[in-house]
Amino acid sequence: MDAELAALASTAATTIVTLLTTDAWDQVKQKVTMLWHRFMPDQADALETGLARDRLEIQAADATMARAITLDWESRLLRLLSADATAADALRHIVAELSQLPGVQQVHGAISQHAEANHNSTVIQVAGDWQQR
Repeated sequence: MDAELAALASTAATTIVTLLTTDAWDQVKQKVTMLWHRFMPDQADALETGLARDRLEIQAADATMARAITLDWESRLLRLLSADATAADALRHIVAELSQLPGVQQVHGAISQHAEANHNSTVIQVAGDWQQR
């Protein structure tokens, strides 16, 4: 899988999870379920159930759990894109539509972070859907 599709899956996952706790929930559910009905119809019902479960979980989740849910969605989307290359255009369209909804923060400009690891420690820095280890 190329880097562009991986980035698309990451952006889409972040957008979906961000909107799960907003008033845009119904639109997210409709668009994502429709995408699965089109490209993976045998998994669409399970996906819809998973969306509802993730919505409940994310409402009480801390940052670590929210990241885990986002990574789970990224994995699902990568499998979808791997199964059918034509799904990328449909996913791009959905992300563009969802990104315009209230509740999605778009950050423009530079992000600056500093961290220092000492004594065999690990530093993980996260900024939106960008991550540096």
